[in-house]
Amino acid sequence: MNTFNDPTRDPRALPPARAGLELVQGRVPMLPEPQTLYGVPVEKETHFWDYWQVVSRRRWTILCVFLGTLLAATLYTFTIRPVFTGTVSLRIEKEPPRVVKFEEVVKEADNQQDYYQTQYKILQSRSLANRVIGLLQLDQHQEFEQDQDGWVARGESWLREQLVRWIPVPPPAAPEATDDLMVASPLTDTFLKRVTIEPVRNARLVYVSFDSHYPDLAARVANTLADAFIAQQMDRMVEATRYATQFLAKQLEEARGKLGESETHLSNYLNSHGILFVTADRLGQPQDIITQQLTLMSEAFLRARADRMAKESLLTQASVQDAFTLPAVLQSPLIAQLKTDGAALEGEYRRFSQTFKPDYPRMLALKEKIDENRRQLRTEIDRTLASLKSDFESSVRSEKALEASLAKQSTLARGLAENMAEYNLLRREVDTSRDLYASLLGRLRETQVSAALLTSNISVVDPAEIPIGPSRPRKMLNLLIACVAGIAGGIGLAFLFEYLDTNIKDTKEVESLLRVPALGVVPSRAAFERMLARRKAVESGPTAETPFALVSHSELPSVFAEAFRNLRTSILYSTPERPPKTLMMTSLQPEDGKTSLVTNLAITLSQLGGSPVILVDADMRRPMVHRVLNIEQTPGLSTYLTGQADLEQVIVPSGIPNLFVIPAGRIPVNPAELLASARLREMIEALGQRFAYIVFDIGPMFGVSDAMILAGQLEGTVLVLRHGRASRDAAQRAVRSLTAVRARLLGVILNDVDIHANGYGYGYYGYYGYSSNESTVARRN
Repeated sequence: MNTFNDPTRDPRALPPARAGLELVQGRVPMLPEPQTLYGVPVEKETHFWDYWQVVSRRRWTILCVFLGTLLAATLYTFTIRPVFTGTVSLRIEKEPPRVVKFEEVVKEADNQQDYYQTQYKILQSRSLANRVIGLLQLDQHQEFEQDQDGWVARGESWLREQLVRWIPVPPPAAPEATDDLMVASPLTDTFLKRVTIEPVRNARLVYVSFDSHYPDLAARVANTLADAFIAQQMDRMVEATRYATQFLAKQLEEARGKLGESETHLSNYLNSHGILFVTADRLGQPQDIITQQLTLMSEAFLRARADRMAKESLLTQASVQDAFTLPAVLQSPLIAQLKTDGAALEGEYRRFSQTFKPDYPRMLALKEKIDENRRQLRTEIDRTLASLKSDFESSVRSEKALEASLAKQSTLARGLAENMAEYNLLRREVDTSRDLYASLLGRLRETQVSAALLTSNISVVDPAEIPIGPSRPRKMLNLLIACVAGIAGGIGLAFLFEYLDTNIKDTKEVESLLRVPALGVVPSRAAFERMLARRKAVESGPTAETPFALVSHSELPSVFAEAFRNLRTSILYSTPERPPKTLMMTSLQPEDGKTSLVTNLAITLSQLGGSPVILVDADMRRPMVHRVLNIEQTPGLSTYLTGQADLEQVIVPSGIPNLFVIPAGRIPVNPAELLASARLREMIEALGQRFAYIVFDIGPMFGVSDAMILAGQLEGTVLVLRHGRASRDAAQRAVRSLTAVRARLLGVILNDVDIHANGYGYGYYGYYGYSSNESTVARRN
């Protein structure tokens, strides 16, 4: 069937050959990727088996990383010197035992967390370290005489020397030799690196540890460090108490002299001004008579003014508001009774007005009672307002009288105020001096008692004992960590390599990434050569060399021939209506193995029912079919397409039953134009009448346009991807290019796959062994 003459084809579309040329020139748009495979949406889920395949493919990477990590950890663990740890446990209370109730001279921080963090830092201080070094004379111990930490420390020292040699750094200026400055000692740094402070959570305990290559030294240093820490804390308390006692004694003597002077000045001032105090105020302070009277008159004046302002407010309210809303009116019983009676009369009047006329005698009588009630109510309200006005005038007169008396008494008190200001200053000075003296005297007594009673809030719970075994290295733990780290690092590196590797690795990736069927997997040529080597080792005598391109003919029972038979079955059932009659096989790049695959495919097709099959070598740039089948290259396809030979002249037998070949012929200068010519379409129609299947071997897709030109003229196209060489991007571009020229892409073949290294399952391995054994037995028989 020629798709170019297909009546269902869109007449507006370019011919297939022209479409391939247009695609090469960049004028055909890229088509979107299909989202289905065999009409079913492709799942994008990642399963555990996918991860296992990655691990299987990269197992040598994982094994190398694992063994390297384990070897390095083993060398480090068994070559480093053992380290012993001496540990002493301390109990640190926030406050020392309270023998007396008064406060200590040295008071700790209120924040408990800050206090304990401070103590932990003191345990790691350089001053405490120098104290322990001096007590034990560690500078003369062989532990610290030279660096004996092993090859790791020596290597670190060597690297530091090399860096200083290549990157010289001027040394800092040496400090001047004074008594207050101390030169930092490397011994102190080494000592502090071996000290470990480990607080116990939710407890007031702390473990102080020291690491050493000598077990007795580790215990001795830990105990000495604890004792020195307690002694340092006690020394700090003694020094603080001694300083406080001296300071308080000096301040107390000065306060006593100031108190005497201030009392003498106050007594002389009272005598010279004749000031006499006869009573005391609420605070117990002496007060004079004039000031006391002024206070009483001020309070009376304020009460009178408040009374006047309240009555003035009521009077103002009466002038601007309804008189009925005044408090005095509302609180009057008589007015309330009159309002009640008036409301009753008016209610009765309204009730009778519904029956009688206004001039009815009874109605007239009720009208007179209502008027009389209103006159009485008005009279009573006016009387209440007059009473308010009279009270206001009385309060005004009383306020003025008190104001005059207060002004007179203020004049008398003002004369005394000048003298009292000086008196208050002298009195305050006396009180301050007396309070200061009493406070200093009491604190001095407390400090003297505290100096005689010194208790520490730090105590040793468990002293350090000489360790029986080393604390480092922990051999089993190191090896276990190395195993876990090696496996984790190997797997991580394997997945990193897998992520960086953009090549297509298996058929599942072909179907999920390219959205096209995977027609089959072809074992690698290396596996074929291993099979031949095993056969030579088993069989006696010389054996004939079998090319891989003819394995379907010469090695029928082998797994390789079966792989091509499976490939034949997949291609024949790749289309729903009928098997494709004309098909071609192309690849991404040269040397992808497509010629060997297309030759074996043609051989397997020729083995079906004796129907003739023809193999056309359309790769007129690098023809290889004639070499594989050992036939002449010319005349061939190029000879026919250029009109130099008839079709019968270029068809030659291959030496394999039912398989005929059209070789490529002489290499032309314009292969693409020859493939796009009408003579090729005529040849396809003529061959279709004689042969059951027509198989084309065409050049690679990238770099030349031959494959895309021919793909649109055939019923099927098979794309060959070489395992470990075909990148995802290149394969996707190839599929899009074939789709753009409306080629019928039957599927993809994954070639040169090492079935042992890529984990294609037990069935493939079993069948591989079964086929190999069967082939050996058949040859022996």
